Amino acid sequence: MFNVVLTKKAEKSFLHLPEEVQNSCGDIFDELQFSFAPIKHDIIKMKGHNNIYRIRVGDWRIIYKVDKKIKQVIVFDILPRKIAYRNF
Repeated sequence: MFNVVLTKKAEKSFLHLPEEVQNSCGDIFDELQFSFAPIKHDIIKMKGHNNIYRIRVGDWRIIYKVDKKIKQVIVFDILPRKIAYRNF
């Protein structure tokens, strides 16, 4: 079982999301506790980065890192698709 941790930036982004996107993200965070790559979601490993992934939630992207040694998923940010890939 993985521990899901949101950075302060991710928490702030989460609070500013539309309610339906917040609900979807909450469900995904619950699933990430059991598997860092739930099968039923559109998940892609980010090219050029170790253990950094993104999950598509409609027009939003959840960017996160997996630390398998300590069984932790660190959510960096939740961004609109058009700007999600600029920093990664």
